[in-house]
This record gives sequence, C-alpha cells and structure tokens, in this order.
Amino acid sequence: MKKILILILTFLPMTLFGQHLKCCQSEKEVKSYLSGKWKQINTESNMVYEYWFENGKGHISEIEIAENGDELIELEIQPFVEIIKYDQGFKIKFTYPYENWISELKYLNSNKLILVTDGKETEYYKYNK
Repeated sequence: MKKILILILTFLPMTLFGQHLKCCQSEKEVKSYLSGKWKQINTESNMVYEYWFENGKGHISEIEIAENGDELIELEIQPFVEIIKYDQGFKIKFTYPYENWISELKYLNSNKLILVTDGKETEYYKYNK
C-alpha cells in the first residue's frame, strides 16, 4: 500500500506539468480574460497594452501613459491578435505590418497575465485607470 501511495505522489505532480495554462478551457474564455488594458510588472516602461476582440478578430493597441500619469496617448500601430489552441493550452500570435511572433499564455486570469516569448516570461497586471 505504501508503494502505491509513493508512486501516486511521485507521478501526480508530473502530470500537472503538462498543463501549461492555468485558467482557461476555451478560446472564448481567453478572449474574455484578455480583453482590457495590461501593464508590465516591475518595469519603468510607461506602456499599456489594450486587447479587444470584434467581428472575430483580435486587436491590440499600444498606449503610452503621459507624464501626469492620468492621460493615455494611443499610438498608431495596431497589430492583429490571434488566439491559437494547442495541446497544453493557448498561444497568442501577434501580427504587425512587418513582423509577427507567437507567445505562449502561461497564466491568465482577470488580474494577471504571464506570456512566454522565446523562453522568457513577462508578467502583466490589469491596468484600471
């Protein structure tokens, strides 16, 4: 009995490693949580990224926070965003006019977002100003 318990406790955590994204089961859920403004944690950057989805297409705006901290200035570049489902979770494909890349969604809820791009994690929080 002890051997079975040890095997279960050994292999159970390993199966949990296969599940990368910790929140969403559907593309609709990802879009719902992702919609809104996000700011990178632990950075001096004054950039905010706003995601929204309409007519089946995803968009992202890059917004700069003015020096007074209250005013938001939207920049002209608006790439397309595509949610891609795969075995371990979801990825986001960003398509700009001259480049594109894919980031993995590691964590997403209504207040926190972690993206993995080229093996590097970037954490964001929901910006509510």
